[in-house]
Amino acid sequence: MGLLAHFLKGPHPKTTLLLTRAGPVENPGHVLYSHPGLPLAEPGRQALRLLARLALRYPVAWVYAPDSLAEAEAAGLLAEALGVPFTLLPELRERSWGRWEGLSFAEVRERYPQEVAAWLEDEAGFAPPGGESLRKAWERGREAIRTLLGKHQGQALLVVGNCTLNRAALSLALPLPVEEGLRVEQDYARLSVAEFYGEEGVVKALNLGQLEEQA
Repeated sequence: MGLLAHFLKGPHPKTTLLLTRAGPVENPGHVLYSHPGLPLAEPGRQALRLLARLALRYPVAWVYAPDSLAEAEAAGLLAEALGVPFTLLPELRERSWGRWEGLSFAEVRERYPQEVAAWLEDEAGFAPPGGESLRKAWERGREAIRTLLGKHQGQALLVVGNCTLNRAALSLALPLPVEEGLRVEQDYARLSVAEFYGEEGVVKALNLGQLEEQA
């Protein structure tokens, strides 16, 4: 069913999903990381403080984030600025990299050439040794976001997500195969907005900047 048929069935309460990423983080070696992840760098804190001023334009009822270092700190910072509660949920974590955690892409290519070849053959289904496939993380994230949308029907909520989670969340509104997720950029400390009417969603904005940049 297309959006027109959905709307012709009658009015639906609007639920607004705001998405951002915590960062920049302290990652001078540009390594792969998931949970517990890496801490926020000071420029990341400054960027999120500015982003909070932009998020104040929306009637945010609650802030959610994974229980990882940068995201947890960002959720607390944003929730305090917005004057709302926040909750940390393990199901919102970034994809687990398993034994690749803490390695750069160059190190992964050098140490795991056969696994990298398999990854290139099946980007969505491949799981790093001891880690999680993109498809599994994508579906985990989609289910978690569906649950939050149902819980906050008719409200606005802010999710401090990550590279994988945010793209999975946007795919609930914009049909997007998991293999093509990288075509939708999700920058640090920027705001993406999707509005949901029941189970149907519309992407309203991607990577909105801070107020100073919009002036």
